Amino acid sequence: MKIAIVRKKYTFHGGAESYINSLIKYLIEKGHEIYIYSIKWQAPSDTALPVTFKKIPAIPLNSFLRDLSFAVFGYFILKKDRKNLDIIQAHDKILIQDIYRAGDGCHIQWLKERWKRVSFIKKITIALNPYHWLILLIERTIFKGKKYKKIIAISEMVKKNIVENYSVDPDDIMVIYNAIDYAKFAEINKQQYRRQIREKFGINDNEFVLLFVGSGFERKGVKYLIESAEKVRYPLTVLIVGKGDSEKYKKYIKNQKIIFTGPQKEVEKIYAAADLFVFPTMYEPFGLVVLEAMASGLPVITTKLSGAAELIINYQNGFVIDAPEQIDKIAEYISLLIEDKELYKKLSEESKNTASLFTMERHFKELEKLYEEII
Repeated sequence: MKIAIVRKKYTFHGGAESYINSLIKYLIEKGHEIYIYSIKWQAPSDTALPVTFKKIPAIPLNSFLRDLSFAVFGYFILKKDRKNLDIIQAHDKILIQDIYRAGDGCHIQWLKERWKRVSFIKKITIALNPYHWLILLIERTIFKGKKYKKIIAISEMVKKNIVENYSVDPDDIMVIYNAIDYAKFAEINKQQYRRQIREKFGINDNEFVLLFVGSGFERKGVKYLIESAEKVRYPLTVLIVGKGDSEKYKKYIKNQKIIFTGPQKEVEKIYAAADLFVFPTMYEPFGLVVLEAMASGLPVITTKLSGAAELIINYQNGFVIDAPEQIDKIAEYISLLIEDKELYKKLSEESKNTASLFTMERHFKELEKLYEEII
């Protein structure tokens, strides 16, 4: 098959980019021809993939003009090439595709969740921001105008968001959960990297370490993470890994040891240094970091506003709370796992067992099956 992959930027950095790179490698191995439609791309550092790149011109002055021009120019370019392609799979919002992969979830749902939690002044800035109106318009056009043959939702939560906000037929949406390279996280030398990473950040071996990984500190709940840690009577070290404005959150620190590391390479080594993964997000379509943490043998505490929460059963492989504001509940679960070593061991083992089911091979086979249904 001749398959077009549409993505605003095609690079080899970041979770989404790593996923697309793995997908392309898999499809090429299966004998498919791959065409990348993108504003810009970066050549792979490891191996030259036999793909054809097609440029979608965009106006890079700001995010509004970039996304508008990408959607419009992309539509006309892909419409022209349509007859030469078997499948068009879009990973960003565009107005022509066979498969729309809603990897970013549902923008209107994210705005609703954010709206509940911000000040009146912030509500005004959100309401007056033309970028949000543009994304909502494109999103509405895709779903209401049925600019797709099939939608991929990366969690049941995202499927529900799309159905409820845009009255999309549930049969038009296929849930394909995200996947990871399980061995990369499960089979590393945990003791070696635990010692190495803890030394790097000045953490003693006997310290109980909470880990957070993610950029976009507001949406992913760093405020609630720190507040919940401060509610725990035991001494904790909290490692916050990712890109964000750390200064904004230092006012919440009182007694616990909070370390902002910034973005880190080889994040699988960071997981090895931690004891517990806490992800109190206010909206996350899936949350690949949750799956990575589970593969690393870490019990997870997250909210039901994370798609990956669907993989967690309370007291079996982690804990799910209703909302990030439930900091007392988060603190209670942290304390429980410090105190109850047997429960901690059980959750750690079951986390790995759960994560082992979500392999890249299984994921790509589900996707290939969808391709066959569409054509």
